[in-house]
Amino acid sequence: MLCDVVILGGGVVGASLALMLAELNYQVIVVEKKQESALTTDKEARTVALSFASIHILESLGVWPQLQHKSVSIQEVAVSVAGRLGRSSLKASEQAVPFLGQVVAFAELEKVLFEKLATLANAKVLRGASLADFQVHQDAWDLTINAAEVIKTQARLLVAADGIDSSIRQALAICVDKTDYGHFAILANVERENAPSCTAIERFLPDGAIALLPWRHNLSTCVFTVTNEKSAKLMAMTDKEYVMACQEALGTRYGTLVGIGKRVGLPLTMQVASQQTSHRLLLMGNAAHSLHPIAAQGLNLSLRDIWQLKKQLTDAHNAQALGSKAFLETYLTARKGDQGRIIFATDKIAKYLSGGPLPMVLRALGVTLFDSFAPAKKWFTRYSMGLM
Repeated sequence: MLCDVVILGGGVVGASLALMLAELNYQVIVVEKKQESALTTDKEARTVALSFASIHILESLGVWPQLQHKSVSIQEVAVSVAGRLGRSSLKASEQAVPFLGQVVAFAELEKVLFEKLATLANAKVLRGASLADFQVHQDAWDLTINAAEVIKTQARLLVAADGIDSSIRQALAICVDKTDYGHFAILANVERENAPSCTAIERFLPDGAIALLPWRHNLSTCVFTVTNEKSAKLMAMTDKEYVMACQEALGTRYGTLVGIGKRVGLPLTMQVASQQTSHRLLLMGNAAHSLHPIAAQGLNLSLRDIWQLKKQLTDAHNAQALGSKAFLETYLTARKGDQGRIIFATDKIAKYLSGGPLPMVLRALGVTLFDSFAPAKKWFTRYSMGLM
């Protein structure tokens, strides 16, 4: 059996790519180890901030109407430095757009993507499946997939969208450049009273940062970034103690925290593959670039990667060359600038504003100068929206 594309990994990136390809009439197989994710309560939901451009990409895939009424708009991003006067505010009204971004639940986003995929005859999703064996030839990959039954297929293009520890990337000995920030992120949804609605918050602390994304029913997703040494103490706290620690970090300007959901912790690193392509192979999502979450750009960057592939495949010449060296080189050239700028920016913000050696007074000064220089502020806002 000859397939156009086999995608390893059925998360949001893999599912979005599969849907784009299937709607362009390519034969697609998605290979995913996990079973379907269960929906959770709002208080326990894992959320993600989608940029303005990402919303348009999801609209083009035909799935945003099912998510729109479940999302929360970001109208403003408020940036501050603890204990200092330095502040900045990025507003949708200043950019003449209806919103800067939207916050959705990962599980709900995955659900609507796979529901749409299920309506397309040329898309096949294999869950509880894994790649058992592979051989690559001049024109295709020979693949053996372990699912409910053993499936043998060929693919003109193999896409690794199977995460930060991508198995095919490791099997092909593709190296990664890894940066360990020496920080730990603790994620939890918190309940707030008297909080500004539709406002995302980023507050830089002496040894980390705390961020809030607006969520449904007076909830916000809180990302508390601390040193590795401090993280164990915070994770061991009772819910009441942890809420008090978050409130102290936030101050009172952004409302009162009154409750919390389940806490999840993860070490903060950046990992970028030394190469994103090989013979008829393309790395995407976290397999290609896994970023520090401070600017919430990881998934948005990957959706723009998918958009580039769509632009190439709507060109008749490029479509015929799917998976070829020329096709992959065109992709790399087109995405080099955007990827490079986002990787550079998130890395520097993480190193110099969220902890690091830079004194707090200089961090505050930098934020203040940024806010007062309108051209830079406008450029950064539109770039973070995916519009540049």
